[in-house]
Amino acid sequence: MMKGLSFKMGLAGGLFFLFLIICGPFLPGVDEHLTTRSYYKSFFNLPPYEPSSDFWLGSDRDGRDLYSALILGARHTLLTVVGISVLVFLLAFPLGIGAAHLPFVRWLLRGWNYFFSRIPLIFFVIFIATIPYFVFSPHRFIFLLTLIVALEVGKVAEVMQGNVSAIQRTPYYEAAIVSGTGIVGLCKWHYIPACFQQWLSLFFSHIGSMLFLIGQLGIFNIFLSHTFVLGYGYEIVNNIPVWPVYLSNIINDIKWAPWIPLSAACMMMGAMLSFFALGEGLRQRSLARQEEGDTVSRKGVIRVLLSRALIIKRENI
Repeated sequence: MMKGLSFKMGLAGGLFFLFLIICGPFLPGVDEHLTTRSYYKSFFNLPPYEPSSDFWLGSDRDGRDLYSALILGARHTLLTVVGISVLVFLLAFPLGIGAAHLPFVRWLLRGWNYFFSRIPLIFFVIFIATIPYFVFSPHRFIFLLTLIVALEVGKVAEVMQGNVSAIQRTPYYEAAIVSGTGIVGLCKWHYIPACFQQWLSLFFSHIGSMLFLIGQLGIFNIFLSHTFVLGYGYEIVNNIPVWPVYLSNIINDIKWAPWIPLSAACMMMGAMLSFFALGEGLRQRSLARQEEGDTVSRKGVIRVLLSRALIIKRENI
C-alpha cells in the first residue's frame, strides 16, 4: 500500500503548485495589485492586520493581503528556482558526459568540486552577495544567478558522470563502441534512455534544494534582486512578492505578527516536500525498473545456459 506513495504525493503537490503558477491571479479573493493600506476601517487600525474574513491569512506590515501575496508569489518564486535548476542541468549534461570520456575534463570537474565543497553553499553566496559591488550593482540578479549555477553545476555533473561511467561498464556499451557508435549516438541510444529517470529524479530534488537555499537567504535578508528606496537614507527593499521576503523580519514578526513568517514558511515547506517527494518517488521507480531488468537479464542467462546444456547432452547421447 505504501508503494509509490512518495511519487503520488509529490505529483499531487507539484500539480497543485503548477495550478497556482498558471491560475493563481484568477483565484477568488486574490488582489492582483497587492494594494497597500496604511490603515483599515479606522485611523487607529494599523497594519499588520490579523487573519479575518477580510484578510484570510492576515496582512504584511504594509497592509497587503498576505493570501494574495503568497498566491502571486508562487509564480515568481517557483519559476526562479526552476530556472536555476534548468540552467544547472543544461550545463552539467555536457560536462558530465565529457568527464566520463575525457581525463582532462574529469580532473577539472574533480578539482572544481573539491575547491567549492570546502565551504557550504549558503555561506559562499552570503559572502559574495554582501560585497558592496554586488549590493549596488544593477545586474545583481545576473551575478548571483551565475554564482549559484557555477557552484551547483559541478555537483550535478559529477552525479551524471557516475551514471554514465556505470553504463560504460556494461556489455551493450562495449558492443556499441565496437560497432562504431559516436558520442551523439551513445547519448541518444544509451546514456539518456538509461539515465533519464534518475536525472529527472535528481532535477526535482535539486529544485527543492534551491528553494531551501533562497529561503535561507531570505532569513538573512538577502535576495537575488532588490531596489533602493530613498527615505531617511537609502533602504533596500524587494517589491517582488517572493516567499522569502516574508521571512526577512522573522525575529520580530514571530512575536508580533506570527502569521506572516508562518504562512510563508508553510508555502515553502509544502513546495519543498512536494519536489523532494516527487524526486524520491521517481528514484524508487527507477530502482524498481533496474531490479526488474536485472531479473529479466538473469532469467535470460539461465535460459541460455540451460539450452546449451541440453544441446551438449543431446550431442553426447
